[in-house]
Amino acid sequence: MAGEGTDFTGVPVVDLGAADAATRIDAACASAGFFYIVNHGIAEGQLAGIFEAARWFFALPQAVRDALDVATSPNYRGYVPMGLTGSGVPRRELEAFQMMLDLGPDDPDVRRGSAMHGPNRWPPDSAAFRATLERFYAAETSLALRLLALFARCLGLAEDRFRPLFTKPLTQLRLLHYPPQAPQAGALGVEAHTDPGFFTILLQDEVGGLELRSRAGQWISAPPIAGSFVINVGDMLQFFTGGRFVSTPHRVANRTGRDRLSIPFFVNPDYAAVLAPLAGDGAPLASGPYIEAAYRAAWPRAETVTA
Repeated sequence: MAGEGTDFTGVPVVDLGAADAATRIDAACASAGFFYIVNHGIAEGQLAGIFEAARWFFALPQAVRDALDVATSPNYRGYVPMGLTGSGVPRRELEAFQMMLDLGPDDPDVRRGSAMHGPNRWPPDSAAFRATLERFYAAETSLALRLLALFARCLGLAEDRFRPLFTKPLTQLRLLHYPPQAPQAGALGVEAHTDPGFFTILLQDEVGGLELRSRAGQWISAPPIAGSFVINVGDMLQFFTGGRFVSTPHRVANRTGRDRLSIPFFVNPDYAAVLAPLAGDGAPLASGPYIEAAYRAAWPRAETVTA
């Protein structure tokens, strides 16, 4: 999906505690499709803790990480090795750990063999790591609901308009590690793309490397701002708003000579959610199949659980 928003030369900063937060978000979504948020309510200690957890995981022996290879998961959970992709994307210079809503064998979607529902996977002896990620997932979920209310206000809707779409969401938390690339290298950590879901909440470390493509085709840096998150509109929110909010292509190129960590939280609605365009014209979009198609293109998947 592509948007035709007003062009931009930078990424605005929005104070979530300010009276004009919704107005500033509305303007940012119609131009850059990206904005920083500060005064978001997640403590600095929790931000530091999730980075420490990421460093702990990526320092584990390769064999321990490989035992959680996403290709052996039927539900796209676990470890994504360096360069691993599905058939639909080029090699990416990153490795990842990813989790979603944790669901046991008695869940009806798990029982029917859904590719998007299931239990999370953890390395051995990782109780502290798991607890840190689960607390952060919960905090990000609360922040996502707060942002959904602000998006609704921007659009002149009731603040709880989107809440029924997020009762059992396909939200995904990822830990990403980008090794340094040579300055002259043509490879990218992640190629230019848009996010398929509603929106993304990104925590980036001090290294940087995130770039957005302007309407004029220029690559504009979104440098780290300590203590902030970067929010970007996804394809579903662009679809719902009829292009009023713009899902902007972005990429990562880590040519700093340093390892880069980032923590995206992809805010995706329930599998069963159906989005009808706000203006009332056009066919509705089924959330689950749309997200599942993106995942199938990105990563291989085990059809059955393997040991």
